[in-house]
Amino acid sequence: MYPINYYQSHIVVDHHRPLSALGMGNTRNRTKGELRTRSGCQKCRERRVKCPEQRPICGHCKRLGFTCRYEVKLNWQDVVLFDCHDRVSGGLPQDLLISIQSWMFLNTDQSDFKTGGFQRHLEDQLHLSSTQAEDLVHQLDEIAPYPRYLSPFRLGEAEGYLWSYFNEFMTPQIVIDPGFNPYRHIILKMATHSREGPLFHCVLAAAANQLQSTGCDEYKPIVWLHRAKALRLLRSQIGQLASGETQKGCRAPSKDEIIASTVMLTFFEISQDCSDSWTAHANFARAFLFSRLKDLGSLSPEQEALLYFAVTYFVSHDILAATGGTLEEAAETVTEMCKSVDDSIIVAITGCSRDLLILLSEINQMGLLIGRSYQKQLPPAIQQRRDNVERLLHQMHQEIPEVFGAFKSEFAIVAEVKRLTTILYLYSRIDGAGPHEPHMIRLTSQILSLLPQISLRTHTGLWPLFIVATLGIRPERDEDRKLLLSRITALHHTRQLANVKKARLIIEDVWKSRDLRPDLSQGWSIMQGRRHGAISLA
Repeated sequence: MYPINYYQSHIVVDHHRPLSALGMGNTRNRTKGELRTRSGCQKCRERRVKCPEQRPICGHCKRLGFTCRYEVKLNWQDVVLFDCHDRVSGGLPQDLLISIQSWMFLNTDQSDFKTGGFQRHLEDQLHLSSTQAEDLVHQLDEIAPYPRYLSPFRLGEAEGYLWSYFNEFMTPQIVIDPGFNPYRHIILKMATHSREGPLFHCVLAAAANQLQSTGCDEYKPIVWLHRAKALRLLRSQIGQLASGETQKGCRAPSKDEIIASTVMLTFFEISQDCSDSWTAHANFARAFLFSRLKDLGSLSPEQEALLYFAVTYFVSHDILAATGGTLEEAAETVTEMCKSVDDSIIVAITGCSRDLLILLSEINQMGLLIGRSYQKQLPPAIQQRRDNVERLLHQMHQEIPEVFGAFKSEFAIVAEVKRLTTILYLYSRIDGAGPHEPHMIRLTSQILSLLPQISLRTHTGLWPLFIVATLGIRPERDEDRKLLLSRITALHHTRQLANVKKARLIIEDVWKSRDLRPDLSQGWSIMQGRRHGAISLA
C-alpha cells in the first residue's frame, strides 16, 4: 500500500477554466436567483453529469477509477505579484512558470507538512475525535493508495519542464473525453510515488520525445537518457519480483508500477518510431496482465482502474494491429482479457464497445484459419462463424453511457464509424472483396461522410482512416484519396506520432500497387507481404 502525499490543499485551485470564468472575458453578473448549490463530487461536476453522491466514493468515480472528492473548489484568478513577478519570471521558461502556478496550494500551513498533519486537519475542520479522524485517514488510504500530486519544487528545472509539458500539453491530446484521462489521473499520480522508479523516467522520456519530434533537437540525448534509465529500472523490478528478493538499497518491486511503466514504454516506442520493439513490450504485458487479473478481488479501486486501463490499452493494440497485415493476434488470451473490462471503460478509451472489439478479434481469428487452409471456398464451420459475425455487426447498437455528458454525441459518431469499418474489414478479409464491389462502395461512402465529424485532437480515428484507405478507396477516386490524406496529415500535425507517419507510408504503398493493376480487384490480401513491420493503429 502506498502512503498518501498530503502536500495538496483540500481546497483545489482550478487553472483549466475558460477565460470568461477567470474574469478575463466579457462576463455578466449572476442574479441572486441564478446562484446554484452543487452537492455532487468534484469529478461529476467537472464532467457535467448527475452525481449519485455515495460517500466516500460515488458510483461513477468507483466504476471509472476516478479520485472522488467532495470539496469546495475555487476558481483561481491570476495573481499579480507586482514588481517581484518580473524578477522571478525573468529566469524561468514560460512553460515552467505555468507548471509552478498550477501546483500552488491554498490553506496550507506548516502543520500540513508534519506527520499527522492531515489527521489534525480533519479533527479541526470536521470536528472529529482523534479516533474518528484516524479511521477516516485509514479509509482514504484504502481508496487512494497512490499519492495525488508531486510538487514541482522537488524537481529540477529540466525535469519540471518535461513533467509540465506531459501533463499540460500531451495528456489532453491522448484521450477522447478530457474528463476521463487515465494518463493524468492514474499514470502521473503513480509516477509521483518515486522519482527513482521506472515510471517517472518513462513519463519524462515520452515528453522529451514529443518535444524532439516538434523540432527541438536539444532534447534528443534527454530522450535516450530517460528511456535507458526506465528500461534498466524496469528490468530490475521484474527481476526482483521473479526472484522474490529485494536488492539492498532498493524499495520492493511493485506490480502496479511494472504495469504502468510497460504501458508508457509501449507508448514511447509507438510515438518514437513505431518499430517492432513496441510489440516486445506488448507481448510481456499480455502475459503479465493475464496473471494480474487473477488478483482482482483483492485490489483497491485505484489498482483496479490501472489494471482495466492497461488491459484495454494492450487488447485494443493487439486487435487493431492484427488488421494491418503484419502481426498475428493472441486471440484466446485477448478475447478473455477484453471480457474482464467494463464496457464503459473500453468505450472511453477506444471509442467503441467491448462487443465490437470482440467481433473484430473474431474476424482476425477467422482470417488466420483461412490463410492456413489454402482453400478457395470457406469451410462450413468458418462460413457459419462469418455469417454470425456479419449478422451481429448489422444488428449492433453501441449504447453510449450518459456519464460521457457533453462528449456523448462525439463518442456515438466514433463508435458508428468503427462499426462500419469493421464490416468493411470483414468483407475484405474473409470474403476477399475489393473496393469496386457495390457493397464495398456503399460502405466506403458511408464512412467517408462521417470521418470529417471525428475530432483530430486525438488519434482515435487512425484505424478507420487506415482501413478505408487501404481496403475501400478505388484507384480512380482522387477526391477520396485527397480527403483521406488531408485527414492523416492533420492527425500527424496534432501530435507528430510515428505510427501515423507509418500508416501513411503503408497507405501510399497500397495505392501504388492498386494503380499498377487497377483491373485486379484485390481485397485484404493486398496488405500481406508489406515490409513496413508492425504498426500500431490504436
